[in-house]
Amino acid sequence: MADADVTTSPHGVRIRVNKTGPGVHAALDPDRRAEFEAEFRNALAHADDQSDLDAVQDVVERWWPAAVLCANPEIQEEISMGRCRAADDAHTVFGHLTSHPHPRPEDADTAVGS
Repeated sequence: MADADVTTSPHGVRIRVNKTGPGVHAALDPDRRAEFEAEFRNALAHADDQSDLDAVQDVVERWWPAAVLCANPEIQEEISMGRCRAADDAHTVFGHLTSHPHPRPEDADTAVGS
């Protein structure tokens, strides 16, 4: 695993967040940090009892995306804007929804080449 994973968008490289306990902790907003700390400490206690660091790494992996979004709020803004655009324009480039079958197949356009 790399010490830092690069978060990229169409607009270039964003703030990097180390995929480590201290890296995630530093990037999180203060209101989310306390929850991370509690989970991280529980995982450390488990690691101490079981001599297994997998639980600690799982906590870091689970919280890393939230840390990236906290460090790069513009990414969340882009996601939200994309969702709004998708909700406003439910049609495809072909001018109709393609995810649902036509309710009356006899009214549907015939296939190309038929």
